[in-house]
Amino acid sequence: MSKLHRLTVFLILSACLASCKEKEDMPKTVAVVPIYNQSQDITMPVLMRYFIEERLKSKGFKLPIRIGEVDSRLLQMGLVEGAKINDGDIRNIGQFLKVEGILNGTLMEASLYKGVRTLRASFSLISVHSGRILWEKQYKIEQAGQEGPLVQGTVTTNWTLKSVRALVKTGAGKFPKQVIRKALKDL
Repeated sequence: MSKLHRLTVFLILSACLASCKEKEDMPKTVAVVPIYNQSQDITMPVLMRYFIEERLKSKGFKLPIRIGEVDSRLLQMGLVEGAKINDGDIRNIGQFLKVEGILNGTLMEASLYKGVRTLRASFSLISVHSGRILWEKQYKIEQAGQEGPLVQGTVTTNWTLKSVRALVKTGAGKFPKQVIRKALKDL
């Protein structure tokens, strides 16, 4: 093997090793922050968040804190529910919550028009250590044959894990569960 050939092989291997170092491992511990809601539906972001947590658990991620506790800790930081969490805040939030990753989402549309339910959302998993986006997905789904509101009765913005679990057991949980399963399929 000539010197030039050996040098070429060495450079190729060095480049491969350097690119491997750039790829960051997926976090082991994750917190799901409140979904930023740009729609008029106040139940969909909460249901989506619940199903995101469930989906992450089924994929082997650890969620040391859940919906109510995350919200309580965010409130201590001065972040009220529904506030847009910027990528710059993610590192501080993650360190405060003692997790390696933050799953952030935006609900852009949740509507029902002429029997067709439409949902548009984006999701990203961000590393607390580097601030880099490790995974992201924009998702839109339309489903025909949906009539009436998702939730009947009194709707409140004071959500607890217990109230969300009760809501999930109703028909309200079917559509967001399907959406999250498909949207997070490749995570």
